[in-house]
Amino acid sequence: MTTHTQPKPAGTPTWVELMTPDLNAAREFYHAVFGWEYDIGAPEYGGYTNARIGGRVAAGLSGPMPDGPPAPSAWSLYFATTAIESDVARAVALGAKLHVPPMSVAPFGCMAVLEDPTGAPFGFWQAQEHIGSQVNDEPGGAAWYELYSPNVPHARDFYCALLGVTAEPMPDDPAYYVFKRGEEQLCAVMQADPAWWTLPPQWITYFGVADADAAVAAVTANGGKALGAIEPTPFGRIATLSDPAGAQFKIVEVPAN
Repeated sequence: MTTHTQPKPAGTPTWVELMTPDLNAAREFYHAVFGWEYDIGAPEYGGYTNARIGGRVAAGLSGPMPDGPPAPSAWSLYFATTAIESDVARAVALGAKLHVPPMSVAPFGCMAVLEDPTGAPFGFWQAQEHIGSQVNDEPGGAAWYELYSPNVPHARDFYCALLGVTAEPMPDDPAYYVFKRGEEQLCAVMQADPAWWTLPPQWITYFGVADADAAVAAVTANGGKALGAIEPTPFGRIATLSDPAGAQFKIVEVPAN
């Protein structure tokens, strides 16, 4: 269980954000599942929504861009940076595609959105007043992040070079790599096997819950889907789910406060 009051170190996951075609419906769904309360932004910010749990910011929800092309409903991951211009330039030099150049969102921070060389979107966030997620590893907060990639070696090498991290294979799954800084585990990459993975390459967020059974029941009762049975793991019981608009996410049982 972690509460953050300062920006996270550069190169670490700092923010998760949902892009959804129906912002009001998404707010209602995730309130029912995670108990989130919301700060809804001004119209000039498109009603951008900060979700809170216990008063702490946990995640962002964003509707479709005005006059922009329709975007798939999905959760995305942002990495912390203290030098967004140079980090974006390095990402592009390493083979990433730039979708949203560094853009000030004053007074909150500066953002950029890219696509890694294997096709997965990700972002950078340079904090000012908004430090990113304030809560992790407890019910309602992000607890883990996995990249589903069609080319694990390429993705592994890209993020290691970009973020200055190491990648350690799981002993029982050599196609699953955990990104680490020192001994701290940050996130992971795994093979998106076309036999069961039908979505574009993407980062999937695990959210903590106190009771996996209750969370799955809340998802299905509010228009979402359970995409398989709850699975016991050494890290807690997990389940793969989707919201009513199709955005996939996972839950993992974590200790309550």
